[in-house]
Amino acid sequence: MEGKLSNKSYVLLDCDGVVWKGNQVVEGAKASLEKLEQKGIKLGFVTNNSSLSRLGFKQKFKALEFNPENYTIINSAYGAAIYLKERNENQIFMIGEKGLREELEAQKIYVTEKYEPHLKGVCIGWDRQLTWRKLADAMRIILNDGGLFVGTNPDNSYPYEDILVPGAGAGIAALANACGKDPDIIIGKPNRFLIDLTLDEMGCYHPSDAVYVGDRLATDILAGMNAGLDTILVKTGISDNHLKKTILPTAEIDSIADIFTILG
Repeated sequence: MEGKLSNKSYVLLDCDGVVWKGNQVVEGAKASLEKLEQKGIKLGFVTNNSSLSRLGFKQKFKALEFNPENYTIINSAYGAAIYLKERNENQIFMIGEKGLREELEAQKIYVTEKYEPHLKGVCIGWDRQLTWRKLADAMRIILNDGGLFVGTNPDNSYPYEDILVPGAGAGIAALANACGKDPDIIIGKPNRFLIDLTLDEMGCYHPSDAVYVGDRLATDILAGMNAGLDTILVKTGISDNHLKKTILPTAEIDSIADIFTILG
């Protein structure tokens, strides 16, 4: 196993459950990331969390005393904005938080959180102020106006320091159930969209040169596999070990602090 993973030039990582849990840094994460950079390995962070923008994540890294100046940070809010921009869907009803709005507006997309006629679709992410009114307006756009239905990520739960809380997937499921219609696309993992976007921005053109580190089999590891990457499962986040019979990581370690036991 060490031989297969010892010559990687790019290490991609999830954030929540791998590098931190809420605002609590995983023990050994800082030292491990610093050592990877010292060895000349480029670091990319691929997270489904849409509540912060890329700038917001960079600020969080700094607040937790990491040095993110050379990090490539990609999240589902940015991915959704890129997807909508590429489709020229530039008038969107948003269910989400500050980070999603910032990324959509950075791509010159008009964003509103109240129903308006002629909107092109709905983009729904993690929203800790989700209301019946927001869901009703979104339904109207999707069902009556034929709008696009875009979800940022399917994570039904989110790990705070010591508890699980509802994630973006819970809100997406509520809207999909009410509409009787699945989203046209869910941008985040296990879709390979975010990983492909990250590799492209990092200048990695051969998936064999990269490895992806995550804590969830159903999203992180499966996304890495879908993108053709080797994968490493850590045990510091949310466990879905019952899926191991069908989703097999390349390697498994206790935490990011143990990464050099297999990277060499």
